[in-house]
Amino acid sequence: MKINNSNTNISKKIVVVTLFAVITFTLAGLVGVTLLSDSSAVAQERERERSDPITGCFKEVGETLVAPNGIQNWTESIQNFDSLIPADDTLTLINNNVVGDSGPVADIPGIWYVLINGNNTAHDRQIVLDEVDSLLASSKPGFTKIQQDSLSKCIANETNSLGPTPNY
Repeated sequence: MKINNSNTNISKKIVVVTLFAVITFTLAGLVGVTLLSDSSAVAQERERERSDPITGCFKEVGETLVAPNGIQNWTESIQNFDSLIPADDTLTLINNNVVGDSGPVADIPGIWYVLINGNNTAHDRQIVLDEVDSLLASSKPGFTKIQQDSLSKCIANETNSLGPTPNY
């Protein structure tokens, strides 16, 4: 019995080419999934920053309750408020023990991140809101009483719009 070597060689070539194609597409898929998951994490972080309604509260109150000649004080008050956030022990404690993130809350979007975390209870959220009110009052140069009340109300409304968490 005679074996045809040309058919055997062609079959081996087809198997090798097919195997190479499968490996190439598999590797490309793994790289694509890795890149997509990295991109997804970056996109989620950007979305979190974009969707931070507390920053929106500052913008809204600034547009309605700040006279044109008070813009500099308003801007300084926001900067001072922002600078107080990382030093707040209560926010850091909630961030570390409830949210499970390590370190202090760094900025205004960080406060929102703490508030939206599913590990919070109603009590935790209220403590955060109380701390925000305290920081608003501590900012120097400070916000006027009307501005503090408006910011506090806006932030509380945004928080209440979240609804309960699984631990609520």
